Amino acid sequence: MAARLVGPHSDMSGRMEFRTTDIMDVSGPMLRDYDVVFLAALVGMEVEEKMRVVEYLAEHMAPGAILMLRSAHGARAFLYPVVEPRNLRGFEVLSVYHPTDDVINSVVVARKCPEPVHAVVEPLIPCSKCGEIQGFNNPLIGHRKMIEEFSCQDHVC
Repeated sequence: MAARLVGPHSDMSGRMEFRTTDIMDVSGPMLRDYDVVFLAALVGMEVEEKMRVVEYLAEHMAPGAILMLRSAHGARAFLYPVVEPRNLRGFEVLSVYHPTDDVINSVVVARKCPEPVHAVVEPLIPCSKCGEIQGFNNPLIGHRKMIEEFSCQDHVC
């Protein structure tokens, strides 16, 4: 479906690749090649199972890569597991959207935190959410701001 949406736009479709597979079967080096990973709502119908997948992604995604995943809110949590922002360890939550119409799934957008620098002299480098909030710039597309502001109530990096 996603490939068909961008298919008519040659400039966009030439820069995108879509794969549908069990994410736990994707090797770490291959995951590092992706700028964005979309995690479907039905991945991990139990919270623990979904958190195992998120931990795997936190371990293997490239620093700065974007994770978009589906969650649920309110009564919709009877249909899909709820992903709490505080449970996304290793990710900086950029935005959470809870629809108020007929759409069932919420959307969580998070960025993989930079990997800590392990050195005796240098301290750990926190992500921008842990320090000061900064504009989100993807170095792969230049210095255009993609997200002007974002919200987060809970963050653990």
